[in-house]
Amino acid sequence: MWRSVIAAVAVYTYGHPSFDGYRPALLDRPLQAFHRDVNYVARDGQRALNTLDDARSMRYLKGYMEFMETQLRSAN
Repeated sequence: MWRSVIAAVAVYTYGHPSFDGYRPALLDRPLQAFHRDVNYVARDGQRALNTLDDARSMRYLKGYMEFMETQLRSAN
């Protein structure tokens, strides 16, 4: 398992633009594409987690707002 993780990290790192002169011409485009795709997935995953977190906090906020509304109506 650790070998697979290390291999994936090495392939990802080797796709970074700073390794432009060191990559073989045959693997240049695939490695760059892999690096770019991993970055897109990480960014989109972070957005998804933020959206879920916002939805969860809004659900709790909605319950609190309903509670406060009932409290204010009962005070009148």
